[in-house]
Amino acid sequence: MNLPDFPNIDLFAAGINALNGVLVAHNPSHNRDYTFVGLLIMAFFGGIGGGVSRDMLLNDIPAPIVDPKYLLVCFLMGLLGLAIYHYANSREEQFRTRTLAFFKSFSLPWFAILGAHKALDHDLGFFSAIIVGVIATTAGGVLIDLFSGVTPEIVRPSEFLVVTAILASGLYVGIALIGKGMFSFFPATVISALGAFLFRVFAVRGHWPQIVPSVALAKGPNSAPVAAPAATVGARK
Repeated sequence: MNLPDFPNIDLFAAGINALNGVLVAHNPSHNRDYTFVGLLIMAFFGGIGGGVSRDMLLNDIPAPIVDPKYLLVCFLMGLLGLAIYHYANSREEQFRTRTLAFFKSFSLPWFAILGAHKALDHDLGFFSAIIVGVIATTAGGVLIDLFSGVTPEIVRPSEFLVVTAILASGLYVGIALIGKGMFSFFPATVISALGAFLFRVFAVRGHWPQIVPSVALAKGPNSAPVAAPAATVGARK
């Protein structure tokens, strides 16, 4: 399959993820009384965090430095995200939760596909391309989580972020390597994005189980403290 340049799709992915970044940062689980500028910074983290990480891994100059349109798109989509959240905030909690879940599911596959695409463009193999796709997908969200003092979603159950990223990049790389000459760039992208999107929607809505240890050694900083063992008779003072 011919691997064309994709500035428009890359810009689209940056905009969608910037929008999602604002919605996540404004969510009660992440909101730390961010200022207007602070929320826009989260939009930039979400919009270009994954792309910059991808380009640095591939030893390229990050696209936002080369083309300022990325910064403009993230800024405008950040403003749109604030407007959407303001509208959603006037609705019931279920509406806000579904809105955030939809945008997150929709935005996830794009950076995975683009990361895998660029990795193939640098003559990397199947597994390396998937790894680059996963990192490109999750890096921006990890930055938002860490700045918000929240355990990154990629290690929490019921989110299926990593699995969705692996599915999107794996589908795209598989089509690109196995179906050479059979598929063009556009249908390969649509198949990969739609497949990963539908997977996460059904997985999250259906509460599909994930492998979690039955006995956890710790539940995190917000859990109740574990009681100290009782002192034994004759213990040293």
